[in-house]
Amino acid sequence: MNDVASALPFASTRLVLLSRSEILGKAVRQHLQSIPHCSVVLQGSCHAMTDAVDLVLLDAGSYALDECLGHLRSLHHQTVALINAAPERAWRLVEARPSIKGVFYPSTAPHNFTKGLKEVLAGGDWLPRSLMEKLVRRYRQLSQSHGALGQLSARELEIMQLAGKGLSNAAIAAELHLSTHTVKSHVHNALHKLGASNRAQGAAIVLGAGVPATGAPA
Repeated sequence: MNDVASALPFASTRLVLLSRSEILGKAVRQHLQSIPHCSVVLQGSCHAMTDAVDLVLLDAGSYALDECLGHLRSLHHQTVALINAAPERAWRLVEARPSIKGVFYPSTAPHNFTKGLKEVLAGGDWLPRSLMEKLVRRYRQLSQSHGALGQLSARELEIMQLAGKGLSNAAIAAELHLSTHTVKSHVHNALHKLGASNRAQGAAIVLGAGVPATGAPA
């Protein structure tokens, strides 16, 4: 689609709405009328995005999930808020880019949308309560996992990383020149320390933390 621009002369705040919907673009412009000296440009792609933009509004409903993720990668230097984002889609995108400053669901009331935009433009964050609670739970889980990782021996850490690469206990034993029984014992101890219910979950915690194994003997 052709990019549609609508800018106020001498505007001091510049927004880009990344969307394929001209109808949404008109609605956003209407809401922005209550924000002085603010202009918005509707673009269908990330091309020709400049650093002079104060905020990018990514219309999460206009693109497939992988397209949204691609846009976020391209916009890594920009301040971004999600608009028209269904709750599950918003969660996936905030997981991928925690620095997202604002999230607006399709059901967001117009006055809350304007209020939220003002907060984001002022340097704050605007996230739905349900999403914020989910982020807090995830943060607590990661904090607990990080603490548990510190309890693993170097050998336990090494074995769980190999398990995360798909190696069986027998294959790990051969790789590390250990007995299968010893590997099973290390896995059992590691799962207990991590609070993981199975091998796959334990390996996911270790790999997700990105901690390198030391390779030291047990």
